[in-house]
Amino acid sequence: MLTALITGLGGLLLLALFYAFWIEPAWRLRVKRYELDHPMWAGRAPLRIVFIADLHAGAPHIPLSRVRRIVRRANALEPDLAILLGDYYAAHGWVWGRMTKHDIIGALKPFTARHGTFAVLGNHDWWQDEAAARERRPCEAQIALRDHEIPLLDNEAARIVHEGGDFWLAGLADQRPLDDDPKTDGFDDIDAAFAQIPPDAPAILLAHEPDLFPNVPENCILTLSGHTHGGQIRLGQRSPVIMAAETETYSYGRYVSDGRTMIVSGGIGCSELPVRVNMPPEITVVTIRAPARPARNGHGPARVGSPDRKEA
Repeated sequence: MLTALITGLGGLLLLALFYAFWIEPAWRLRVKRYELDHPMWAGRAPLRIVFIADLHAGAPHIPLSRVRRIVRRANALEPDLAILLGDYYAAHGWVWGRMTKHDIIGALKPFTARHGTFAVLGNHDWWQDEAAARERRPCEAQIALRDHEIPLLDNEAARIVHEGGDFWLAGLADQRPLDDDPKTDGFDDIDAAFAQIPPDAPAILLAHEPDLFPNVPENCILTLSGHTHGGQIRLGQRSPVIMAAETETYSYGRYVSDGRTMIVSGGIGCSELPVRVNMPPEITVVTIRAPARPARNGHGPARVGSPDRKEA
């Protein structure tokens, strides 16, 4: 009896490990959707943003063939704006083969939208090219984005022409470009990123790390971030078991403060170990709309995010 119990428990443990280290990180893909109503969007047509965060590509979990499937799934969502949020190559040693950042970003190039595709860099893009970070010269991911003609917003902003009124898209350089000293100043400069943006114009900010959220300007109605991978392992809706750094506050989902919203994506890949539990890889979608007319009771319809659990 005891032997059978031990055997059964051992089998369950093996199945759990197989799921955590292979099924969820390598096979699953969901679409996580959010909707945002904001008064600064009044008069403008809805905008659908589709973004891919923390791809961390590398075989066997995320080979180039899977990157291409992810891109096809993202394009099928018909984005108005396509966003890449950095960390393009695997951040753990459980990879094989020769995959370069040029290969990865080349596979991402077909990810397109009618208002264009824009990118920022992540901390691992610099950590994997330390000499470039210390010398403040372009890193491999930056060169690959340039070679594949994907615009990089590096403490810069672009004005986007949109139905009913233009808006601005700002991109922040990485806040943690050097791994050995977390106190080292980052490359980010939010003042430079917003220098050209009129204070009464709605702006969307791309920031790989979410830590800066309390400091974004008032006209930044939406911040898009990744970096944490949603913790990779989540127990219900509690704080993640694995965090990208002990000092980080924002782990996953929607955060709202003083009329500003931040969405932190769970991303695609993994850090440290290729493991995910209750945090499947995701493509993240945010739709911005003008506020709905109030209902007779004074309250408009609530909009909440909901995951599309279609696998890929």
